[in-house]
Amino acid sequence: MGIAKMVWSMNKKKTAAPKIADTVKPSEVRAVLDHPQQGEKITAPQYTFRIGTLGAIERVEISLNAGPWQPCRNSVGYWWYDWADYAAGRYQAAVRAQTKDGQTFTSEPCKFQVALGTDAKQPKIPKVK
Repeated sequence: MGIAKMVWSMNKKKTAAPKIADTVKPSEVRAVLDHPQQGEKITAPQYTFRIGTLGAIERVEISLNAGPWQPCRNSVGYWWYDWADYAAGRYQAAVRAQTKDGQTFTSEPCKFQVALGTDAKQPKIPKVK
């Protein structure tokens, strides 16, 4: 096969790359709490929740222990919620996402634990001589 025929056949087979909106079906719209994970133990005095979404999501909110819904911020492909000033104990978090056309999707609750102070395992830092 000559070079001209090979180039012609390669150009003939080209198709437009699918857009993300074209590849996501309406049934695949969802929001998932990535972190913390189910049963995770948080030992830091501040924590940032990470929520992954699929589909045309316009707004994401989080609720802790069935409390009021708090807005999350969108950055680098994820939604985030910064949390601080919390006490040790057991918690559960749920997220809900709203699409551009107004549909709302709510996740199953994720149960996790906060262990601060003496309960938290701190990494050992080598002594400097």
